[in-house]
Amino acid sequence: MKQFRLILILWLCMAMNAKANETAANLLQQGDSCLSRYVVFHATQYYQKYLEANPSHLGARRKLASCYRKVGNYTACISCLDKIPSDSINHEDMRMFYYAYLNQNNNDKVSLWGERIAFLFPYDSEIIASLAVHYNGVNKPDRAEKVAKNYISQYDSTNLYVNKEYAYSLFMQFKYVEAIPLYEKLIAQGFDNFESNFILGLCYEDLPDNEKALKHYQKAVQFKNDNATCLFHLALIEKSFCMDSLSMAHFNQSLEVSLPKDRALRTYKWLADLHFQHNRYADAARDFELCTLYDEEDNPLNHYNAAIAGQRSMRSLNVHRFQEQAESETASPDVLSKCKQTGR
Repeated sequence: MKQFRLILILWLCMAMNAKANETAANLLQQGDSCLSRYVVFHATQYYQKYLEANPSHLGARRKLASCYRKVGNYTACISCLDKIPSDSINHEDMRMFYYAYLNQNNNDKVSLWGERIAFLFPYDSEIIASLAVHYNGVNKPDRAEKVAKNYISQYDSTNLYVNKEYAYSLFMQFKYVEAIPLYEKLIAQGFDNFESNFILGLCYEDLPDNEKALKHYQKAVQFKNDNATCLFHLALIEKSFCMDSLSMAHFNQSLEVSLPKDRALRTYKWLADLHFQHNRYADAARDFELCTLYDEEDNPLNHYNAAIAGQRSMRSLNVHRFQEQAESETASPDVLSKCKQTGR
């Protein structure tokens, strides 16, 4: 009888263990199914439950880390990857570390994992290009040049993304003569856009080769006509060729896009109001006066405000001119009366 009971207990234990294994396996399968259909929320829950029972399962841990990365939870992604033994970290793990730290703007860790991948997996052009972009972005063009040049010279000279960052790193280091042929080649291979033409214009202007600079500035403006710096340089080159009408137009356009009139008006109004509140009447008068320049509707209140602030500051401002101009505008008697009474 005792022997029978022992056998029965063993059988029940085996059945329960088999059921537990089946349940765990089912959790993993359900997670994989959800992930394949991009149902990341439920996939995350299944992998979490699976890892509670199987914490050493590296495959599930990597999938969970991937889920965290897909939803932008980079802290959880890194925490999940940190539980993988260092001697078990593979190429894909390194990439997840790299992109997680990149999105957290952790520059030291980005450099650490990026350089490690570049050394161990030198053909990973996506990481090489991204690392070069990162170095250029944090004002370390010398490191971007080194990473990109090494890849181009040893592994693949045709990768346009890496070549683009290599060219930009040279430009940032004022190596214009070296950058020019690279950008000309990039344009010929399809990177014919605002950035390439604008940078070429700057390079040629520095040589100087104003004819080529003009050509590329004009082309850059065709791609993007609201970049104040490009418009300014285009106007400078046009001026050097005595293209005065175009030069004046582009100088004016440069000013307008750098500070649109409506934004300038609002900005100077708020500045003037703040100066006035703090009894800085000279500054207030200056800003109210600027309001009159940017106000296309020529609101008489701006003229009165400039006059009152000018009076209070005792500065040499033509107060009567502003008062006369305000009164000459089409405004209701109530508005003008209120202006005079309040002095604002």
